[in-house]
Amino acid sequence: MVQTALGKIQGIETDTCFVFKGVPYAKPPVGPLRWHAPERLDPWEGVYAADRFPPMAPQGSQEPGSFYHKEFYRDPAFTPAQSEDCLYLNIWTPKASTEPCPVAVWFHGGAFVGGYCSEMEYDGASYARRGVILVTVGYRLGLLGYFAHPGLTARDGHSGNYGLLDQIAAIDWVRTHIQAFGGDPEKITILGQSAGAMSVRALVSSPLVRGKLHGAVIQSGGGYRSPLPVNTLHQGQLESAVAAAMGEMGLTLADLYQKTPQELLLLAMPLWQSVAAKTGCVLPFCPQVDRYSLLETCDEALEHGSVLPISYLIGSNENDLGSGGAAPADDPLHQSNIAFCTMQKENPHTYLYYFRRHLPGDDMGAFHSAELWYMFGTLDRCWRPLAPSDYTLSERMLDAWAQFIRTGDPGWPAYREGHPHVEILDVPQGSTP
Repeated sequence: MVQTALGKIQGIETDTCFVFKGVPYAKPPVGPLRWHAPERLDPWEGVYAADRFPPMAPQGSQEPGSFYHKEFYRDPAFTPAQSEDCLYLNIWTPKASTEPCPVAVWFHGGAFVGGYCSEMEYDGASYARRGVILVTVGYRLGLLGYFAHPGLTARDGHSGNYGLLDQIAAIDWVRTHIQAFGGDPEKITILGQSAGAMSVRALVSSPLVRGKLHGAVIQSGGGYRSPLPVNTLHQGQLESAVAAAMGEMGLTLADLYQKTPQELLLLAMPLWQSVAAKTGCVLPFCPQVDRYSLLETCDEALEHGSVLPISYLIGSNENDLGSGGAAPADDPLHQSNIAFCTMQKENPHTYLYYFRRHLPGDDMGAFHSAELWYMFGTLDRCWRPLAPSDYTLSERMLDAWAQFIRTGDPGWPAYREGHPHVEILDVPQGSTP
């Protein structure tokens, strides 16, 4: 039982930690609160039972038999229902600690249209054993999370970044309430992979997050001049393209307020395609410059020296998005991560990794998202014929991530132009089955 400023929260006890599942961090963004910034919760009476994982944001389903369905989404026990009421987080805390614990806040991937905060590869028990509190966050996706429109901008002065504002609200909730769970609100590190890492890039560029973070981990989300298409549009471009596309489809803003989440999912793809054709941005429904939560792109923030002056751990995988299995020198994602570090000449705390473990069981190599099994310590849930050396690699990564969250240093040299250290994450050669 935890007493917060909002009310009592009852979690569950496991062999290794306490878990609080489905804790609300904002009012449900439904009805008149659709396409509004998240609103703070009202206090409650009685005890909130945090004993089950929350719904996932509305999204399309993974195709059964597809690569990622087999990898991460095959087990229905880890598949919650979908709901527009999705602003919840999960918290794993150590059973005993003599001092406030550092906090890791995780944002899931999924191209800003999929994913959720309780996927089978996520778990905080390994971090709790290392004295770290892990928080995983659900946020709005797709049209519900990144829909910009002139009518919404006229109402609020900005529109489009609702999913990003959810993430900021989650950070603020953690800063306000994590002490009740044994956490240190001055030692918060945000982490994300893929779209979650792109979110981290946006968050460390946002004026609304300044002064709130201790560190950031960017996994396969790009660095400086990333090949991944994110944060490329400025205020007005997305709104105009969306309005034009809706006009061609015979839709008004009022019409969309009447649609169910499932009806919006059916509209999302044709709207996405039309907006992409008009803007040249192949991923338009993602955080964009709105002159409120983002005043500039992450690249511009790096150029202007305005990204948060905190510790960074950044990296990607050998067979990641766009890499084509190229050598590191020819891997555009890896090279953008190097540039992210070298653009911060005044920051001595930028650390770079390169994940090269070719997972057994198929020929996909060190694929996009492969490192998640290792850095969450959930190899026992993986279907692949893993070797003891995989568990050794996982422990090594967990130790490094936990040390970074705790101290801002993963235990290897920082990447500097004069000392270009890249930590290779792999099993020893010859140790594969």
